[in-house]
Amino acid sequence: MTIWIITLIPLFFLGPGMEVIAFIVFFLIGIGLAGSLYIIDIIIADIVDEDEVKTGTRREGGYYGINIFFQRFATVFVFLIIGPVFLIADWGEFDPINIPDLELRSLMVIYPVIALVIAIIAIYFYPLDGKYLKQIKEQRDEIHQEKKSKI
Repeated sequence: MTIWIITLIPLFFLGPGMEVIAFIVFFLIGIGLAGSLYIIDIIIADIVDEDEVKTGTRREGGYYGINIFFQRFATVFVFLIIGPVFLIADWGEFDPINIPDLELRSLMVIYPVIALVIAIIAIYFYPLDGKYLKQIKEQRDEIHQEKKSKI
């Protein structure tokens, strides 16, 4: 996520005639975005494993459902942010001559950076790592071996 934050910053300074640089920046942003999209499934899998160890039941569907709920909530939140920013910019009607640069740049950089910093703080407090995660995976493997032996 830190890479994603770093690659978002150049968007604030891009302007007309910088298309090649913009393509390079978007490519680099894709690396950070891909990392976050990749890691969420790993995190959910770890949570499902811990839940299975604690309850004896795998409930992936519920966890992925909650994940999708928060993704939809985030989408709604984005639209709730865009409206007031355009109102503050007094950009009620599209006018290609008078584009509110600062407001549009803030939507592309400042707000995503704030969200990513919040995500980094949340990941910092994520409890499933190190020895505890290894212990959970060992217990999960034992449960799966026990279930296989009954078949």
